[in-house]
Amino acid sequence: MVLPPSAPDDAPAPADRALHERLRLILRLGEAGVLVLIDQARPERLGSLVRALAMGEPDLFVHTDATQLARAPKGAVVVLVPDAAQAGWLNVERPILAERALRVILFSDAATSAALARKAPDFFHWISHRLECPRGPWPPVVWGIRAADERGWGMFWQEGDLDEAFAAALPASTRVRVSATAPYPALVEAIRAADGGWIEACEVDSFFELRRLRWALVEAGRREPLVTERVVARGRAAMSGTGSMGLLEVDSRPMPLAQAIRELEAAGAEGAGRLAALLDFECDAVTTAVRLLEAGLPQARLDDVARAAGDPVQRLWPLCSAHGISPARGVGTSLLRTNIAPRRDLRFSCEQLIAERRWIGAARGAIADGDPIVAVHWAQRALAEERGNMDAARTLGVALADGGQLGRVREILREVFAESELKEHAELVDELVGVIQSIDLSGARKQLEEALTLVDDHDVEPSLEGANVLRELAQLQIAAGNLTGARTKLEEASSLLTRTHGTEEHPRVAASLRDLARVLFAQGEVPRARELLEQALRIETKVHGDWHPRVAASLRELARALFAQSDSRGARELLERALQIQLRVYGTGEHPGVADSLHHLARVLFAQGELPYARQLLEQELSIRTKIEGANAPEDISASLESLSMVLLSQGNLGGAREALERALPMLERVHGTARHPEVAVMEGNLGAVLLALGETERGIALRRRAHETLRSQLGPDHPLTRDIGRNLPRSASQTEAAEPHAIETTERMLKARNAPSS
Repeated sequence: MVLPPSAPDDAPAPADRALHERLRLILRLGEAGVLVLIDQARPERLGSLVRALAMGEPDLFVHTDATQLARAPKGAVVVLVPDAAQAGWLNVERPILAERALRVILFSDAATSAALARKAPDFFHWISHRLECPRGPWPPVVWGIRAADERGWGMFWQEGDLDEAFAAALPASTRVRVSATAPYPALVEAIRAADGGWIEACEVDSFFELRRLRWALVEAGRREPLVTERVVARGRAAMSGTGSMGLLEVDSRPMPLAQAIRELEAAGAEGAGRLAALLDFECDAVTTAVRLLEAGLPQARLDDVARAAGDPVQRLWPLCSAHGISPARGVGTSLLRTNIAPRRDLRFSCEQLIAERRWIGAARGAIADGDPIVAVHWAQRALAEERGNMDAARTLGVALADGGQLGRVREILREVFAESELKEHAELVDELVGVIQSIDLSGARKQLEEALTLVDDHDVEPSLEGANVLRELAQLQIAAGNLTGARTKLEEASSLLTRTHGTEEHPRVAASLRDLARVLFAQGEVPRARELLEQALRIETKVHGDWHPRVAASLRELARALFAQSDSRGARELLERALQIQLRVYGTGEHPGVADSLHHLARVLFAQGELPYARQLLEQELSIRTKIEGANAPEDISASLESLSMVLLSQGNLGGAREALERALPMLERVHGTARHPEVAVMEGNLGAVLLALGETERGIALRRRAHETLRSQLGPDHPLTRDIGRNLPRSASQTEAAEPHAIETTERMLKARNAPSS
């Protein structure tokens, strides 16, 4: 027995061949005219059908406009892709088919067929044959997958049936499915287990997941990718320029037929619908054909090339060379099917470090890229390979702090400080200032302040290191309440960074502007603060993309400025966007930055009257802070409790408000080291008002009076807060109803260590 030869790669599938043979027979028998419906039609199958029919009907017409039937030659074969909006015309003008003996093939999807049956019943009744369009992938996608497999290249799949396309292109292939949002170590192991086969990475919805995927591929032992090796990434967002990111876009969507006809007709093509179908509606093939026609290529020559079987993109390229034009080279399917390699993208700078197992450098790169979770993984690898490496320990401490794992940071940094003299390591000061300010690390703050004081005694060099020192000194002055001094330092730092980098469009400049905006906000210069924050956000989005913790930080600070200007709607939108970024980057809600965003969003919701939602967010924030910061962050927790008490009070829950304030008050006293502080006094006054409302007259009056005395001595008798509590100060039990809790926006307190930016 002799087996038949294998079908060539570009041969129609058996179901397609059966449909084509049936149509040829119907057309031969229907010389006096016939109307055939191909139902459940799919645009990606039209090119194969037209190519098959054109072999016996070279004058075949393809239209999307039904009115073109009135101008078709007698006896013509017309493939009509109908529009339900023209149902009325088809119903009235149906005699044209008989008068001209037209052989019409309605290539119609299910929805359009149903609409025609309902709106054009007489026309629809003339259908003599109903055939169903077979399923199958778009041929250019099949050719692209095969080309990618031969080269070991990766693809970004936009939409469509990937299983169907792979089954047609590589029937013997297997794919290992992984999630780009899985924990990074698990992602690495899943790729390693694929053992050189195809990887199907799902949930690649942004550059953030794509970058992680590439890192994991290199760490799992795949070759350092010029393009990512045999991986097909799937995501909701189609990323423009994906080809320069190491994955070539496979656009599984044919160009709409009507658009292809318009573009080809504008270039002078006759029978534009047929030509578009013969080019499989491939965007780059259609665009290249347009350029060839505009360059003077005879259409007969173009038709001959398009009518031949196989990949139209590759068949058109020799014509381009002969006529001196540039073919369309998108980053999509056509590029996959050529020998042109994609460019290497410099944004993946960590990959070389990973391939060479330089884990400390890779961890620092991941921190800069805004991915502290992967940075922790690599820093731990560095420590595992070289126990006691102080550089690795410091890097791990910074990565853990950025990732919100403050409990582990404390232990690591204690080891670092035990082994190094801080004042002798300027780079350590640069790295850890934000970390130290974000946690209560016993002994470290004093050592840091001593080191920075020594630096401050000398002239700051006009360099990057000098600018960092200025920013760090400003943070210490903020902590000491010297906003004017901090502003001066930050203005100098911003100017120095701009001169050093030669541009304002640099992330370090943006970070400095954000620091300065916080101080201006605290000083009441909200419009200027907003202007600087908008500039910082623009720079950071341009440099880092949409998914970076620094972008989230700028969004959060800008939201505060909008809220202060009574734009609660705009503030809410920015805070919700910041939360989206943080949850994706950190992979968890248990992060101090997430808690900050929840707090600010709750304040906005409180102002908008959404009390239950505001309470829910504040309770969520409090749970996060208690879990990750414990009793060592009284300032953060007391602020959360204070805001929660105001929400509970507005809901009429006096008992809950009392409980929150009584828990917060001693924490706030610990923060300021005294009960004689204006912020403590305001909270005391609020607690006194709640107690009075609950009938605890004696203690309530005592707290209100002590709060008034503190505010009078600390802020003066004419300060608005002093006058306000004085007006409502009860002097006897009969006057207790006049006292009401008073909520204020303590802007200085918002300049807390938890908002200190990393350098």
